[in-house]
Amino acid sequence: MPAGKEFDPDVDYYKLLEVEYNSTHEDIRRQYRKKALKVHPDKNPSPDAAALFHALSQAYEVLTDTQAKLAYDNVIKARVERSKRHSEMDSKRRAARDELEAREKAAKKRKTDEMDAEAKYKAELARMRESSGRRMQEEEEELRKMMEEEEQAVVPQASEMDCTLKIKWKKKKRTFEQTELASLFGKFGPVDAVVMTKQGSALVVFKSIVGAHAAITSQDTHPDLAIFETIDWATGKEPAIVAKLGVALKNNSVKTASESIETSKLDYATLSTHTSNLSSKSKPLFGGGPAAKPLFRAFGNAPAPMSFGNAPKTSDEDYETVTLMKLREAERRRLAEKVREEEKL
Repeated sequence: MPAGKEFDPDVDYYKLLEVEYNSTHEDIRRQYRKKALKVHPDKNPSPDAAALFHALSQAYEVLTDTQAKLAYDNVIKARVERSKRHSEMDSKRRAARDELEAREKAAKKRKTDEMDAEAKYKAELARMRESSGRRMQEEEEELRKMMEEEEQAVVPQASEMDCTLKIKWKKKKRTFEQTELASLFGKFGPVDAVVMTKQGSALVVFKSIVGAHAAITSQDTHPDLAIFETIDWATGKEPAIVAKLGVALKNNSVKTASESIETSKLDYATLSTHTSNLSSKSKPLFGGGPAAKPLFRAFGNAPAPMSFGNAPKTSDEDYETVTLMKLREAERRRLAEKVREEEKL
C-alpha cells in the first residue's frame, strides 16, 4: 500500500460513505463531497465534525486508490469471514447446547414419568392388597358365620344317661322309697324309673331330658329338694344338648317373646324326635329284665307332669316346658350374677 494511505480496519469505509463495494470512483467522489460539505469544520460547529471529516477524507483516499482499496478489502473480507466463522461456531454451539438441553429435558421427563408410573403401580398394588385383604377377611367372617350356623344347627343326640340324675341325701335324717322319689321328682317331669344304688343315694331316670333339667335347676329354689345333699347329672357333667340350649338362650337374649317361643317349639320338637329315636332303638339302661320297658318313650305317650296339672298333655304344654327350662336357667344365672355382685360390695 502506498505511503500515507493508512486506514483503520475497524472502520467500515463503505458504510461511512454510503457506497457499494463495486462503486466507481465517480460515485465515491460524489458521496465524499456530499458528506464532507455537511461535516466540514468551517461549516459545522460540532466538536465531532473534525474527526468525522478526517474519517471521510481517509475513506475517500483508500477507496479511490486501487492498491489501498485492495488491501483494505482483504482485511475486511478476512474480518467478515472470521465473523462468519464465529457466527457459525456460535450457531453450532447453540445447536449443541439446545440439543443437550433437549436431551436433559427428555431424560428428566422420562425419569419423572418412570417415578410417576412406579408410584401409581405401588398405589395400585397397595389398593389391591387392601381390597384383597378386606375381601379375604369378609370371606373368612362369612365362612365363620356359616360354620357357627352349621354348628348351631347340629343338635347333639340325647343319650339315655343324659336323662338320668344322681341324688344323695343323709340316711340318718331321711329315708326314701322308689315310689316316693318317683312321685317327688315327677313334679318336674315324667319319671321312667328310680334305681336305689346304695344307702343315701339313687338314680332318677326321666322320660325326657326336659324333666331332668327342670329338676337339677330347681334344687336351690324348690323346697321339696332341700332335703337332698346333691342333685347332679349321672354322667357328672352337663349333657351336650343342655349346653347347646344354654348357648342358644344367651344368643337369643335380645329376641322378642314370640321369637323365643317359636325357638322353644323347634327345640322341643328336636328333643322329642331324639327321645323317640332312642326309645325305639336303645335297650333300657335300668330295669329288672327283658320285660322292662325302654327308658325313654315318645313325649306323646308320656303322662303329664304333676307340676303342670292333670289336664291332658298338649303340644302347647310341651314347648312351654322347654321354655320354662330356659327361663329357669336364665333366672339361675341372673341370681348367681347378683350374688357375685353383692359379694364384691
